[in-house]
Amino acid sequence: MRPNRRSRQPPVGPSVVVWRLVVAGSLPNEGSSATRGTESPEQDKTVSPSIRQQAEGTVPGSEHQPHRLGTVGIYVTPPGCGESHHYDFYRACGYNYLEFCDGGFGRRPDLLPRYYAEMTHAIDTARGKGFKVWILLLAGMKQWQGPGEAGYPGTFSALNAELLHERLARVRQAIQELRAANGFVFFAGDPGGDPEGRSTVHDCSRFARRVQKIVAESAPAAQFAVNLWAVAEWAGFPSPFSLEFWRQQVVLSKAMASEEGLLGPDCGVAFSLDNYYRSLALACYADAGIAPERYPLAADVRQLRQRGVRPVYGWPYFLVDEVDDGFITPNNVASGGQSQAETRYLRAIIDQSRELRLDGLITNAAFVAAEALNIYAFGRMCQDATLTPEALLDEYAGIIADEATWRVLASVLRFIENHSNWQNSLPRPYRLRDFDCGDVTSVAVAKERLATVVPRATPPIPLPEPPAPYLKRLGRRLEAIAAGKIGGVAPIVRRPPTR
Repeated sequence: MRPNRRSRQPPVGPSVVVWRLVVAGSLPNEGSSATRGTESPEQDKTVSPSIRQQAEGTVPGSEHQPHRLGTVGIYVTPPGCGESHHYDFYRACGYNYLEFCDGGFGRRPDLLPRYYAEMTHAIDTARGKGFKVWILLLAGMKQWQGPGEAGYPGTFSALNAELLHERLARVRQAIQELRAANGFVFFAGDPGGDPEGRSTVHDCSRFARRVQKIVAESAPAAQFAVNLWAVAEWAGFPSPFSLEFWRQQVVLSKAMASEEGLLGPDCGVAFSLDNYYRSLALACYADAGIAPERYPLAADVRQLRQRGVRPVYGWPYFLVDEVDDGFITPNNVASGGQSQAETRYLRAIIDQSRELRLDGLITNAAFVAAEALNIYAFGRMCQDATLTPEALLDEYAGIIADEATWRVLASVLRFIENHSNWQNSLPRPYRLRDFDCGDVTSVAVAKERLATVVPRATPPIPLPEPPAPYLKRLGRRLEAIAAGKIGGVAPIVRRPPTR
């Protein structure tokens, strides 16, 4: 979410992926020698069997598996020129679903044919790699009209009939052009909602049904779902730095889930799961001394199943890529991406999602090379319910470092995770126990140990960038930790003093 909801500044929440695409004027190109990975890495004979089995997709199963998350997804900018190896990286991590944002609203109308041709190529490429591809529709956006080729036009109230008619026409154009996608998602808010604060959740539902009708007409083979992210913006447009927002998020999510004629066999749902994990939401509750109401519960998911609702996803946008707006300072947007680790917290939200018996989980990554470890951890842990955070860090260290030094790297990664922005932003009752890092007890020691790590020349799986530059990123992260740049202090929400 954005710190100043009513400003005209570019977004730094879920739309940051498409914003980067819009201002760039084309699909991103980060294909320099520093960011290119290996397209078809040769197998390193020193890699442990578990890592090799993961790379080959031959990890043996268990006779008593917990609930399986059938969809393991990631919301990303479509890989551009020089980034085709990103698809192979996602597959090696265990992802089978990619979600791209329709950023056509940020392009001048005369440039939309070229933009949609690029997007269609990305869809075809991803599907050719074996992924399901869904398109996120930011239906509540105005259309950029120029004079520049690209820009951020802002949102509008769906109660404005003229703007709504214009936006639905653009949505129809997007769906027709991108009909090769497996599905389309109506995005409730951020950006979206009603910036004028006059709409109700029923207006949101009506808007979603109109978009669903367009999908049925223009892409009849595609599925449809409603993402309830920031649906709280459809009743008064409260600030996300207020407890009101997070309480309203639960109330309106329940209202949308029970809205007659919306969710069903032809309309799935994605829940934001904020009150299960999100530092900003939990800080607001902690500051008020109130326990968060978690939604959905397993019983809610069962009721949706009984109504035939498919799919039922979780959409924990934050964590893999720490971009919780202005709440965490500096966040990934402000810093341009930081290499961190959140394996304990990823394991927790994934386990909670299994208990809810969701159909799948979809995470986000705006800075793929910087957050490669977290991307890997999310995919692997969704696929393997028995993989512990410690084992995951050992596994990833073995991918990056050679046989003689991977254990050293594993200790450094534990130290880095113990000092993550995300953990520092959480109220203390919600923080998980730190890793035991052995004798790596300070930044100075961690930097000394990191300097001894030898990167693999040929890692066992495709990576966004080779191991050597990734190790340099970790060095910069240790410098940030030494400087105290590890996020904001929770809680940040302050009530006015009592007079």
